[in-house]
Amino acid sequence: MNQDVLDEAVLRPSQRSALAELTTPPAPQAPPRRAPRVDKNVRVAIVHDWLVTYAGAERVLEQIVACFPDADLFSVVDFLDDRSFLRGKPVTTSFIQKLPKARTKYRAYLPLMPIAIEQLDVSAYDVVISSSHAVAKGVLTGPDQVHISYVHSPIRYAWDLQHQYLQQSKLTNGPKSALARLILHYIRNWDIRTSNSVDTFVANSQFIARRIRKVYQRDAHVIFPPVDVDAFVLHEQKEDFYLTASRMVPYKKIDLIVEAFARMPQRRLVVIGDGPDMQKIRAKAAPNVEIMGYQPFKVLQDKMQRAKAFVFAAEEDFGISVVEAQACGTPVIAYGKGGALETVRDLSSSRPTGMFFEEQRAESIIAAVEEFDTHASRFVAADCRANAERFSAAHFRERFFAHVRSAVPALQGASLPVYEPYVATPAVSGAAQAPRVLAIDQSGVLGGAELSLLEIVKALRARIEVVLFDDGPFRTALDTAGVNVSVLDSGALREVRKQGGTPPLGQALKGVAALVRATVARARHADVIYANTQRAMVIGALAGRLARRPVVWHLRDIVSAEHFGRKQLRIIKWCAKLGLAHVIANSAASARAFADLTGFDEKQIDVVFNGIAAAPFDALRNVPVATLRARLKLPQDAYLVGSFSRLARWKGQHVLLEAMVLNPHMHAVLVGAPLFGEDPYEVELRAFVANHGLGDRVHFLGFQHDIAACMCAVDAVAHTSITPEPFGRVIVEGMLAQRPVVAARAGGVLEIVEDGVNGVLCEPGDAHGLADVLAELRSNTALRERLVRNGYQTAIARFGTAAYVAGVERILKGVVGGKKAR
Repeated sequence: MNQDVLDEAVLRPSQRSALAELTTPPAPQAPPRRAPRVDKNVRVAIVHDWLVTYAGAERVLEQIVACFPDADLFSVVDFLDDRSFLRGKPVTTSFIQKLPKARTKYRAYLPLMPIAIEQLDVSAYDVVISSSHAVAKGVLTGPDQVHISYVHSPIRYAWDLQHQYLQQSKLTNGPKSALARLILHYIRNWDIRTSNSVDTFVANSQFIARRIRKVYQRDAHVIFPPVDVDAFVLHEQKEDFYLTASRMVPYKKIDLIVEAFARMPQRRLVVIGDGPDMQKIRAKAAPNVEIMGYQPFKVLQDKMQRAKAFVFAAEEDFGISVVEAQACGTPVIAYGKGGALETVRDLSSSRPTGMFFEEQRAESIIAAVEEFDTHASRFVAADCRANAERFSAAHFRERFFAHVRSAVPALQGASLPVYEPYVATPAVSGAAQAPRVLAIDQSGVLGGAELSLLEIVKALRARIEVVLFDDGPFRTALDTAGVNVSVLDSGALREVRKQGGTPPLGQALKGVAALVRATVARARHADVIYANTQRAMVIGALAGRLARRPVVWHLRDIVSAEHFGRKQLRIIKWCAKLGLAHVIANSAASARAFADLTGFDEKQIDVVFNGIAAAPFDALRNVPVATLRARLKLPQDAYLVGSFSRLARWKGQHVLLEAMVLNPHMHAVLVGAPLFGEDPYEVELRAFVANHGLGDRVHFLGFQHDIAACMCAVDAVAHTSITPEPFGRVIVEGMLAQRPVVAARAGGVLEIVEDGVNGVLCEPGDAHGLADVLAELRSNTALRERLVRNGYQTAIARFGTAAYVAGVERILKGVVGGKKAR
């Protein structure tokens, strides 16, 4: 650090002696700043840390852009899909934008961000406004530029939260820890140095202003961040339940709230949100605690309006959800530290809007809830709403624009632009814009195809609509993900099966016509139709032809006589010629079979491996196997071999049962249910178990939502399909669960498993071979460890969700930009 800066940091003016004041020569006066000329427009640049999502910092950025609609934008990276909050503005980015895996691993480039932000050239602007919680305030400015920095927080993980960050990242000791500490030390020095180039700081709360004072030795003007209070309606009638809503990450302390209410069975708690701590939080829940997971805004709004109180246990810089709850007229029970102290009026006020607890402990929350019940009559919904309105977006724009105007002489006579909601201009060509997608799927159940589609719609949520031909758990999952979804009545078409079963021709044609009409109506608002299943592809091809929209089929089957009847194969071949612009295959095996059947141009077929999220499995890494087995009512000491798929003959669960007869030292766990008229097969399996005396060694768990927990509860995963599998999602999930995988040697499986390296291959239908391999796995520790280690690396490197989503999105964009409906 520069010695002058260090001296100033150590010996502040208020601490200097009288002798020092007399003997130190007066500091030279800085020359006056050249004010921007008033006879020209003031040029404004807005610099933001990174643009990857729409969260609290981006809400502030949205309103700053509204204050200065002609400003130019700069950011370290920009990977936004929905750009509406930026009013369609382009963004100048740094060299990190083009580095490998920057879209998903941009935080890993933190050591390069100081130099990256310094390479953004804003020298042509009169005013620079940085929106900073990391490095944006470090942008280089000249002596005649005014730099105003709205600070959400100094870099938290480099300052007071460093030790918490290192613990959560498991970097408390060792060489990596030393390197991380060295990097954070460098960032702290850089952070202090660059604070000197900021002319005026704005903080989002008094709490952050104090942090700025402590870190930078600078005062900050406080302007609370904008909250969209108009999106929440005052609701005076409250119901007898408490609410908490947040992303489930450690510092939010949702687990403490759940633990507290689990010890208060007479009180009901509703929890909304998702994140890495989900499994940990579910484990602490009691019957009086409802874990809803991620919910669309309308559900959150409804629960927030009707809740008796909103419970908040995090130490936040501000805490937008606390204000949103009060906008609904709902009082708040909050941890008494951080920004909540500035947004909630406690019982010492004549018009209280909530109360505080002193410690982040379950006991403290319990005491606060009990005290809240005692004083419940003092909380008035209208008072909560009035308090929340102090933090409206309009109020933020007025205060922020006034602050910038007072700091820039050339803006003295300027007035705040009239706020107008942004309406996107329709694109001239779909090639340059992210396309609007109509996704269609025939099923309401949560099969492998539907789970894979769910990853796509989560990523493209803002510009995708989903149509299902049947209702069920998949529709619920889509609702939970906040996706626009509708269910069409498929009528007699529900009876169509891959193997050729069909309803009477008249009924079938009537059902097809109805689905096509409804799909055409929706397709007119989309740029591309994305069909996820075979029956959906047929409807999509017809609808695409009528609506003049390109159709992309995500092929998740091997289209051969082993999987489809002759009629279905003819229909697939006909639809390929009629209306398919492109095919995405989930494996090379699927792609080859489709090309052989249809003669489709190979340039119109791409292979994109399914992406499977590691987070649900990683979240269970520290959960004891005994805990998972107890939850699922599985034996604690047995060697458990798991099968994970719907109960269907071609999935080969009977092969695993035959192997159990040959291997008396093992148990089989069958996770799955008959989904498509395959109930007789389940009856057959149960009869086999009874006839061979396997009742105490075979465990039918039926359909399970938490596949990760089931996989982490077993010792090995068996994939036993007797006909070629198009992909083999279960195999990758087993690798992510860090369990050794045994799989059938056919189809797409061969593109995942390298025999003896990351899994073991057996001949399809060979029960003796399967029994021998499972026995070897049980006794050979070195083999198990090698398969687990290599399998996990394979799953992460080749089958991650980011690459999967990016691949599908790239193809959809290419089809919209370069192809027409066939």
